[in-house]
Amino acid sequence: MHPRLASAPGSSSVGYLLQGGRLGLLFVPVSLLFAASLRAPEHAAGLLWLGTLFQALACLLAVLTRQGWREPAGPALIMLYVIALAWLLLGTAGGGADWFLHLAKAVLLVVPLGFFAGQCLRDSGAPALRRARQLAQRLADRKDWPDDLQAVRLLPEVKALREALHVDAEPALALLGSPRAPVRVAALAALEFRQNWRPGQPQMVLHLAQRAPEPEVRAAAVNALANLDDRSLIEPLADFLSDPSPIVRLAAGEALLWNTEGQWDWVRPAVRQALAHSACQEDGPLNLGGNCLSDEAVADLTAWAAEKGVLAMRAALTLGTHYAHALSAGARPEVLNELRRQLSDVRAPAMLRFELARLLQQHRELGPDLLRQLLTPSAPAPVRLIAVEALLAQGPCPEAVAALHELARLPNREIALATGDVIQRRFGIDLGLPRGQALPPVQTRLAADVARRVLLWSAQQDVPSSVGGP
Repeated sequence: MHPRLASAPGSSSVGYLLQGGRLGLLFVPVSLLFAASLRAPEHAAGLLWLGTLFQALACLLAVLTRQGWREPAGPALIMLYVIALAWLLLGTAGGGADWFLHLAKAVLLVVPLGFFAGQCLRDSGAPALRRARQLAQRLADRKDWPDDLQAVRLLPEVKALREALHVDAEPALALLGSPRAPVRVAALAALEFRQNWRPGQPQMVLHLAQRAPEPEVRAAAVNALANLDDRSLIEPLADFLSDPSPIVRLAAGEALLWNTEGQWDWVRPAVRQALAHSACQEDGPLNLGGNCLSDEAVADLTAWAAEKGVLAMRAALTLGTHYAHALSAGARPEVLNELRRQLSDVRAPAMLRFELARLLQQHRELGPDLLRQLLTPSAPAPVRLIAVEALLAQGPCPEAVAALHELARLPNREIALATGDVIQRRFGIDLGLPRGQALPPVQTRLAADVARRVLLWSAQQDVPSSVGGP
């Protein structure tokens, strides 16, 4: 049997006992006032009975609002004891040697003072800090760790430590000196996206990130510093956008690009360097973490997309990701109009026009007039191909078929394969491409054979007058 299941009945019994004890504490003041009213002289009993009635109503209100069940040691309970003490002092102002009155006053004074002291202790964070140190020690002593270091952050002990660190990060920082990588990853995972740091603590994490040989440790350290707003820390953190490890680059993108509105100037040089880095070209777009870029960032990426090489390609892909987020969130009409304007602009970067055409077509935001405008030779070949297929999907279109013949004659094997895919699916002509599978690599013999067949098709004089659906 699972340990949690085995302990469930005992835990329930303890919980009921605690609730009963808490509820009993609520009725101690009214009980003492009731007993004092019975023992008081006749001339003083009236005021004590009035206090007892008032206290009973206050206790009943606390129970009905369930305050007595949830927060018995909170301000409401302390107030009940203090009010009861005031009634008792007022009702026995004439003095008296009754031992019970002295005992009742002591109880009504000491109990709330004890609760108040406990509340102050909890507010100081000392119990949470003690628990955090205990959890950190358990992680330091742990022997069995997941083989995948990235799975360490999902451990229940790590989640518990993260919740216990709301006062101070010191218990987790004490683990950063461990020679074992899983312990360091666990400590950093408990600090993910932390907002409250004490002076010098973020520098410790950054220093570890800069010298750690394990990519998982560097990635966890980057995530821990994701909520910083200190330029002196953000700028060196942005260097991890060009880290040799893909998982670190992915973490850096999510950690740094969520707030380009306020931090773009700090990370801009590092972003450009990372986009142009030849070792990162397989990464595709930057990881925006589901966020949109600022207007300044969009302007810079648009300018970079007009350059050459890896920088232009990845800048265009990143803009595509940004605009995809904007469209998914419900872009304003002026944003859509701007995207259509860039798409139809012959001076816009070819890679950017292709990303915009693909994105707008996915969201069904390309009208027939704009699609026919994209059939002209001034548009990049991939954009023309998107327009051709979109028009053919709507029905017979001689202009689209004519543009497809032109595309089939281009001396580019990659374009030939994409064109052959459209011909085979829309016209039902078998060009040798495997159905329902990805296009073959351009260097293969199959790709060469398909390109030859596409060229032969383009030489046909009879252009199909109608086409079928997809």
